[in-house]
Amino acid sequence: MPEFSLQPVQIGTLYLEWPVFLAPMAGYTDGAFRSLCLEQGCGAVVTEMVSAQGLIRHHARTGHYLDAWGDERPLGVQIYGSDPGAMAAAAAQIAELKRFGFLDVNAGCPMPKIRNRGDGAGLMRDPAKLAEIVRQVKAAVGGALPVTLKTRIGWCAGTVNVLETTAGVEAAGAEAIFLHGRVAAVRHAGPSDWNLIAEVKRARRIPVIGNGGIKAPADVFRMVRETGVDGVMVGRVALGNPWWFRDVRDLAAGREPRQPTTDEVRAAIYEHLRREMDLMAQRGRKEMKRGAELTACLVLRPHLVRYLRGFRGFGDLARTLEERQDAATLLRRVDEVLASGRKRAEENPESRIQDLE
Repeated sequence: MPEFSLQPVQIGTLYLEWPVFLAPMAGYTDGAFRSLCLEQGCGAVVTEMVSAQGLIRHHARTGHYLDAWGDERPLGVQIYGSDPGAMAAAAAQIAELKRFGFLDVNAGCPMPKIRNRGDGAGLMRDPAKLAEIVRQVKAAVGGALPVTLKTRIGWCAGTVNVLETTAGVEAAGAEAIFLHGRVAAVRHAGPSDWNLIAEVKRARRIPVIGNGGIKAPADVFRMVRETGVDGVMVGRVALGNPWWFRDVRDLAAGREPRQPTTDEVRAAIYEHLRREMDLMAQRGRKEMKRGAELTACLVLRPHLVRYLRGFRGFGDLARTLEERQDAATLLRRVDEVLASGRKRAEENPESRIQDLE
């Protein structure tokens, strides 16, 4: 019988009892969704990636990426950029807020518009600059919170330099590494290289959190067994399914994971929308030209695709998602989809969500 257990991890001054993380995902991991995942058993969450330049220039929209719903803990904040001074200034700003459990440097985003200008995964092409960013960020926070790094195994198949880059950031003071087992060039396609993740874990003294290739809850424990990592970070496998984290906890407790009931799905969607409206209501009128309710409905749309894709009536709702709908109209349509019932496996060839964290 496989062992379903995890050990706590210490990341600098942060002690994590359950090292299962929700990955930062642009357009998805705002406070409304993160808080739902925490309530279902996620061990720690991270903001969407936040532009360092936007923070130091005090862009209101950028600042809202730091908004939380309720008392989200443990909550990390992830910043991106390629100028060491700007990254350090943004880090100092974040440390002064005293609201976050750790600060993560993004060196793994594979989106072309990010990586091609040297941000995100583009930093892997310049290990010395990446180490200098970590060094300056570490100095800027002055020990107020741990500094971590999220990265990949390399830029492309011909440039797999993760042992070099992670050695540099460890020497620069990083206190943990979140490592995705694919190169940036393939983005999210193909297998995740767990063997190389294991090699990095053996080489580093700081905690290494594995990422990539996690689909079923049991894969969390399999990755830990096979690679020796100190924890696991998951991404889009949890979208539309915050209960995924409950399933991981259930396995560890000797309980069988179970599919959420229709009533649980309905309650989660209703609560998710309510929290989105709460978050939007905190913003100024100038930012909310459409109003808090309509904006919240728009923000919820990509989540609805994930919550409801396994129901027979989802196609009818999907054709109307581009329309502007108030909360009452949107929730009425959600209820109609839920009433249509779930598809059988043979009816739902897209039910397996690709691993895209």
